[in-house]
Amino acid sequence: MQLKYLFLFAYMGAINIIFSQYNVKLAGNLPEQLTESSGLIFYNNKVVMHNDSGHTSQLFELDPVTMKIVRTVTISNAENVDWEDMTQDAQFIYIGDFGNHRGIRKDLCVYKVSKAAFDASTTVEADKIYFSYPDQPNTRTAKSDFDAEALISSEDYLMVFTKQWNSQGTAAYKIPKDAGSHIATKMGKYHSNGMITGATYNQKEKKVVLLGYNLLMLPFIIEVSDWSDENFFSGTIKRTNLEIGFIQAEGITVLDAKNYFISSESFPMMGTKASLFSLSIDN
Repeated sequence: MQLKYLFLFAYMGAINIIFSQYNVKLAGNLPEQLTESSGLIFYNNKVVMHNDSGHTSQLFELDPVTMKIVRTVTISNAENVDWEDMTQDAQFIYIGDFGNHRGIRKDLCVYKVSKAAFDASTTVEADKIYFSYPDQPNTRTAKSDFDAEALISSEDYLMVFTKQWNSQGTAAYKIPKDAGSHIATKMGKYHSNGMITGATYNQKEKKVVLLGYNLLMLPFIIEVSDWSDENFFSGTIKRTNLEIGFIQAEGITVLDAKNYFISSESFPMMGTKASLFSLSIDN
């Protein structure tokens, strides 16, 4: 990219950040075991997190006050090929092993862990929900539009949001919560002007919040409400840049009607550490 365009994007990003209305604060730096943290949920007043590809098949319970890991749970029958996000409902935790940077994976999987088992032991087994995209081509690419890093649980199904490297957008797909092999159902696409890296469902507000960053690593959120099952992006959409600076924003989880946690991965090239941020949305 030519230098003049980099300055233009940086200038535009700075303008949007200045007028951002949301309150974002650093909660703390993550411990060494979570420098490549990718997904998170808020459960039992703890932040439960995992690392991404090549790391252990473990979930880490983090105290968000002390920023210390208080418990580690191993999923004994799972492999961390490329874990990218996690979500939850009343009974289960779901971990998305669907990182697909080159667009050729045929083993996309969501691991389904019982909360009762998670609470009772530090070693658990998971049910496996395999899925495929109905429109994924059988060609390898350097940067695929069928990569994915975002997962939510609605009342009746799971929803995956792709990270489109080439198109700089995202597509929504729904899959059942049942173990087995499924073909995902496409629910529309959206030009986000950046790559989506996390998602969470605010059930109290009936709103999905997507997290991402643009080509200059400037993070943003997209709030979607009043969607339909036929076209998720037919609802009300609001995009807002966040006052965090240049970070590799990776995960987001809802705490209550107005508050969220956002995680970032360490990015040595830019000198940023893996961190946890609090986000307040008052509208």
